[in-house]
Amino acid sequence: MRRRLPPLNALRAFEAAARLGSFTRAADELSVTQGAISRQVRGLEDYFAADLFTRGHRSVELTAAGNRLLPALSAAFDQIMVAAERVKERSGEVKFKSVPTIAVRWLVPQILRFQAERPDIQVRLTTAWRHVDFAREDFDAGIMVFENREERPNAELLMVERMAPVCAPSLLQGPRALRRPEDLAHHRLLHAVPDHRDWRLWLTRNAVDGVDPQSGEDFDFLDATLQAAVQGYGVAMGDLMLIEEDLKAGRLAMPFDRPPTEIGAYFLVFRDSRNLSPELEAFRDWLRAATAAGQARTDGLAPG
Repeated sequence: MRRRLPPLNALRAFEAAARLGSFTRAADELSVTQGAISRQVRGLEDYFAADLFTRGHRSVELTAAGNRLLPALSAAFDQIMVAAERVKERSGEVKFKSVPTIAVRWLVPQILRFQAERPDIQVRLTTAWRHVDFAREDFDAGIMVFENREERPNAELLMVERMAPVCAPSLLQGPRALRRPEDLAHHRLLHAVPDHRDWRLWLTRNAVDGVDPQSGEDFDFLDATLQAAVQGYGVAMGDLMLIEEDLKAGRLAMPFDRPPTEIGAYFLVFRDSRNLSPELEAFRDWLRAATAAGQARTDGLAPG
């Protein structure tokens, strides 16, 4: 079937003006004159036989018709931009996005080891708290964290968060030494999760009374929380895979003989899991192997 589309230049002029709220700013973005934007938009309004803007002295506002058109049009231009970037991308490159929680303590060392073995493949890492959005962002794959390990499309389970209380070895000594979970009532709880879900679940599953999971201090980043624990400031919840080196070096200790609690899960997510490039397949296989090896090592560190 033949596509009957509105004039594409006019659509581009409308989308820029609507997104920026100004014909002048749209003209600057598209490197044309304000008059050209105005003419393109007027032609589009003639095409639809409907006003798309209410024009003021120094600004424009979308009409109901304009508001119906803008979201789908912006999404379409975003997808075109992503597709264009992918056409230009260089071979031998993997563009990867991850939440910061796992990036610094686990993913970056894995990337360095991978590229030492495969210098022909360049992994370009971006970290952000917002999960990767393949419709709007030009990434091949990423890591997302979820509260459970349910199957998801174009995703595979990478590792499960196994959390346990950790502290500086100095807190295992003295008159208020941490010997049993109830002793946590005399120490400061450190939080990297805003809703304190990790502490709440661990205390509940271990039937610990007299310890308030809402008490203590909150930190913006996991690294800050763990560093405070290393300094003896309090007790943090640590993911065994992410604190493996701290435990081995004796910077952190696990004070209780209780098994870790599963809190959440990290998933590898792909733009299209059925059509991976050879470079991405190689990196995925490396991460799988690194996870399996790390799981085996930390099993020996975990009590219970």
